[in-house]
Amino acid sequence: MKVFSSSSALPYFAVFLSSKLVSNDVTYRIMVENVLELARAQPGFLGTEYGAGEMDLLVTYWQTKAAAEAWLNHDMQRRILSIGENVWYEEYSLKLSEVMSDMSFKCSNRSLRASRFPKIVTKRGVLTILDESQASLLRDYVNQEKAFLSPWEPQRSDAYYSLETCQLRIREMRRDFLEDKGVVFCFLSPNEDRMLAYSNYSNIIRGVFQACNLGYSLRESEQGKGIMHEVLSAGLEYVHKELHIDRIQASYMPRNAKSAAVLKKLGFDKEGMARDYLKINGRWEDHVLTALVLR
Repeated sequence: MKVFSSSSALPYFAVFLSSKLVSNDVTYRIMVENVLELARAQPGFLGTEYGAGEMDLLVTYWQTKAAAEAWLNHDMQRRILSIGENVWYEEYSLKLSEVMSDMSFKCSNRSLRASRFPKIVTKRGVLTILDESQASLLRDYVNQEKAFLSPWEPQRSDAYYSLETCQLRIREMRRDFLEDKGVVFCFLSPNEDRMLAYSNYSNIIRGVFQACNLGYSLRESEQGKGIMHEVLSAGLEYVHKELHIDRIQASYMPRNAKSAAVLKKLGFDKEGMARDYLKINGRWEDHVLTALVLR
């Protein structure tokens, strides 16, 4: 999501929807995307900003007061708010404001400043948290590797493979990182035009545990080259040294010899067997439980 600014259009108008949510589930997030798509199609639309946290803030910007009022009173928006009163919202406020002043700043040389999001250059590529502008890389990865990865993953709906879902996933990746819930590192080619691998350090738990769960995948064409070891070595070093996670847990199906070999080489130890642990490709599967303990 970009910061909206348009000093040349002054004055312009803003419609604010601020809310506290009872449920921030996937249907709510899809609803937000649909609302934004609807807003973009309306006359006089300028831009939007969206922030999620303890309180959600969805702002749309409009060229004229009439355009803003039309959006404020749009039948579909009113209908969604009505549904939300019974499903998502604890409370909300819908407001129209006139923007009289607009002062903005954007760094002209981003290389001079460190990003809030890590970017790690390895021998054969770049390990990074994707930006929404890179959603097509994720879409290509999940679609091109669909047949290869499906035996090792949960069943996916057709919507999972769409660009819109990939954009939504990236926004969630970035929000989870900022909220200290997880780190999704995608491994890109050196020129960052192709995604080669995926690694997810999820369910970060602090306090007396200081642990997370690890999941990963790799393109079929990159198997057997040591790339997964390279990707996970760099990611594990980051989560341990920068995030101070010192127990990383990973599981694999007993028949997945390649995954077993990757984890063993990284120093993961077997801790047990879990029966019917995860539902993979429509079936409950046993998993070998492992952990890398760095305490």
